[in-house]
Amino acid sequence: MPDAKLIKSLEKKGFFLEFPDYKSNEELIIELLKEGNPRLNLALPSYLLENLDYNKITLSLNSKQKKELDKIILISEKIYKKEKIPNMLGNIIKQNKIKRTFSNNEFSNFYETFKETKLQINQTEQKAIEKQTQMRLKLDLNKSLNILFSPAKIRILSKIFNHEKLSNTELKYYYKSISNINKSVLNSSLQDYLRIIESTKKLIK
Repeated sequence: MPDAKLIKSLEKKGFFLEFPDYKSNEELIIELLKEGNPRLNLALPSYLLENLDYNKITLSLNSKQKKELDKIILISEKIYKKEKIPNMLGNIIKQNKIKRTFSNNEFSNFYETFKETKLQINQTEQKAIEKQTQMRLKLDLNKSLNILFSPAKIRILSKIFNHEKLSNTELKYYYKSISNINKSVLNSSLQDYLRIIESTKKLIK
């Protein structure tokens, strides 16, 4: 498998490699713990939020890995309480009598990483929402343009919008056939009049 540095470099150039995904959340947690990398373990509180089979996970771990899991479960439960996030870890801790200690520094490291991850997820979701909104607005704009203007007129409007130079023929056509429509659409009295028409139409149905 290519190393992470190479994969990241390829992705920056738009080349994405396809890798098999994990079949379950438990499988991913097991693989993370088996890596034995404290930095990777910081990601676990984000995965422990989902329903998980504790016994299934621990059967695949050695004693050291299980101790690490137990510690992270206790840290995660404390994080969720602090963030007021509903979760099932309390039941897992009680049923399996999980008892481990962790330092304030360990908790801080996990907590800061969890907050950063949560922020990045929110930002990604917000960007996706904004992108969808822009696409809807563009579709609405195109629909309105197609109602008001012919394809030839839309091409000229698009050139002006994108700061492209018009030919003399296009410029004459703009002032002769497009400019008056634009002025009418922008007229505030016309807009108010049409709003009244639309609202009254609903009442007389």
